[in-house]
Amino acid sequence: MRQKISIIMMITAFALLANSLAGSPSAKTSSEMMPTPFDPNKKKVGEECKVSDECQKHHACTKSGDKNICTAPPRQILPPNTVT
Repeated sequence: MRQKISIIMMITAFALLANSLAGSPSAKTSSEMMPTPFDPNKKKVGEECKVSDECQKHHACTKSGDKNICTAPPRQILPPNTVT
């Protein structure tokens, strides 16, 4: 009787341990990701600039027509049927 109970307890402990170790990693959705902080000292998208250092973080100073403006990076294109 004791042997059966100890075997059941070992199987239960093994199952609980395996379940906790094999849990799927949590993926962060776009709403959970931390947005880049806004720097009030730097220029916004669409404002004129001379170099990329004047623009917000991850933005670039690109030539548009006859003047340079701050532009945001392109949005990431997700494959079809991707849940965000």
